[in-house]
Amino acid sequence: MKISVVIPLYNKARFVSRALESIFAQTKQPLEVIVIDDGSSDDGVEVVERLFGDKVRLIKHPKNLGVSQARNSGILEASGEFIAFLDADDYWLPQFLETIESLYRSNPEGSVFFTAYQFYNGDELQPAKNAHLPSQPAEVKDYFLACCNADLPITSSSVCIKTEALKLVGMFPVGVKLGEDQVVWGRLACQMHLFYSPEYLVVYDLNASKSDSTQSTAPESIELSPHIYFFDALAKEKNTPQRFVSSIRYLLHLSVMSCVRKNLMKGHKQVAFSILKGNEYLIWDKYRLIAFTLLLLPTSLISRFFRYARTFR
Repeated sequence: MKISVVIPLYNKARFVSRALESIFAQTKQPLEVIVIDDGSSDDGVEVVERLFGDKVRLIKHPKNLGVSQARNSGILEASGEFIAFLDADDYWLPQFLETIESLYRSNPEGSVFFTAYQFYNGDELQPAKNAHLPSQPAEVKDYFLACCNADLPITSSSVCIKTEALKLVGMFPVGVKLGEDQVVWGRLACQMHLFYSPEYLVVYDLNASKSDSTQSTAPESIELSPHIYFFDALAKEKNTPQRFVSSIRYLLHLSVMSCVRKNLMKGHKQVAFSILKGNEYLIWDKYRLIAFTLLLLPTSLISRFFRYARTFR
């Protein structure tokens, strides 16, 4: 199993060496490691060149083109039959690639292989929770159901995919700033076999993402994630297996409710109310009714409610 590792790099100088070190500590080494610098303004490129030299293929974009274009550049440059993605602020435990290869050898008909992951919040590791995923290595029959009321089954750092499969689904959608990876996983789930290992072999660094978000100005209100519209189109495509349509529709509802939750927590009650009242993807269920009730509460109590009850996950 020849695996190319692709790392999109944009202003992650503080973390990229940790990501790369976790690759070279793998019990199974990849065919190659490709770092795509997407117009960084920090010294991330210098860190990669100084510490890793010719162990890494470094490709530089002259300006910031976005994470989708960075990953697509890596896909087109890769020579491996498979591509494993690793975000520059995440890292792998040593058995990740070995476990991926074991999944593939047991399930050669598969095109997508992924493992469980953990969140790092700056103090401790917390396992992602998803009751829809199998407790033993196995095929995931309904990816969209696994996205409902749970932590997402796949992150961009926990998956390894056949290169030809990525090209077949059109790679990552350029210009989509949020949820672009979910578009790809959804398209793959409709056409390919997905296999999962419940071993926690990937660390998703929430603390790194949090430190980035504090440097930017928060928007006045939260808009619907663009991936919602891709999933709506997917549900309508004639080639989408009919058995997935109801799960996609329910996932659309929950994705809109996630937007409602974020607006409520930020105090944007009018935005939340407008979405709740008329969004076409919503259904009537307990989550929607709870959200209408929360509109009556002060923002401080709403935030406290969501801290203790992860109802909308």
